[in-house]
Amino acid sequence: MSTQHRDIFVLSGGGSRGAGQVGMLRALLAAGVRPDLMVAGSVGSLNACFLAADPTPARVEELARVWASMTSTTLTGPRRSALGNLARLRPYLFSNDALRLLVERLLPANRLEDLAVPVRVATTDLMTGRPVHHDVGHLPDVLCASAALPGLLPPVMIGPPGAARAHVDAGVAENVPLTGAADLARPGDRVWVLDVTKRPRELRQLRTPVDVLVAALAGSIMNRPAAAFDPWVRVLPVKLDEDYDCGPVFDFGHTATLVRMGEQAAAAALAAPALSAG
Repeated sequence: MSTQHRDIFVLSGGGSRGAGQVGMLRALLAAGVRPDLMVAGSVGSLNACFLAADPTPARVEELARVWASMTSTTLTGPRRSALGNLARLRPYLFSNDALRLLVERLLPANRLEDLAVPVRVATTDLMTGRPVHHDVGHLPDVLCASAALPGLLPPVMIGPPGAARAHVDAGVAENVPLTGAADLARPGDRVWVLDVTKRPRELRQLRTPVDVLVAALAGSIMNRPAAAFDPWVRVLPVKLDEDYDCGPVFDFGHTATLVRMGEQAAAAALAAPALSAG
């Protein structure tokens, strides 16, 4: 860890647009910027925890291979299972079994606190709608909760017996979990915000109930108060093109393009005067 500053990575949610974070991580680590801490939510928490096990360029390339093989069923399981869940009056279309298997296959640790680099994972408390930040916990539970898009995937109960609470996707409360980083950052730190959020521009692309749900969540993001950082903390945005249309939230047909765009966005951030001036 640097004696002058720490590098904190904040990874947003964004569904299939999370592929852009692979390119961002590739460029940052290639430039020698290694995370000392990470804060992440939803798909960003999957990327963050994967990298935190071994924060090296080689691990980023392994993550790129994981993304290249990703399909919608990788996260949700067979599409036909949705009909069975509807018939059984379950409060979700897909179980999180497939996502749990993915987490267990990709991560060498079973506990969040056992990763080589500390990761703070964001979720949303379903009863309060407020963000919750986890520094410890069972990785499959915490990551499945962070990515549990309401209606699609089931809420996850987290907490001690008798006091566990239902948690859902981090993006319901805060798609870019900056509040989870604000109380960690200290003077001199650099906070790299790897933001792959797509903000709504128009409604004509709403074709399914999922599209409506995602648009509603994205619209709410625009009305959230900004997190307050110490003035001596440098917040460095690395943003994916908000206008690029990569289809529905589980459309993985644009992965290679998104990785390339993410790498370009990080390269631009690294070359920005705000960084070189520091």
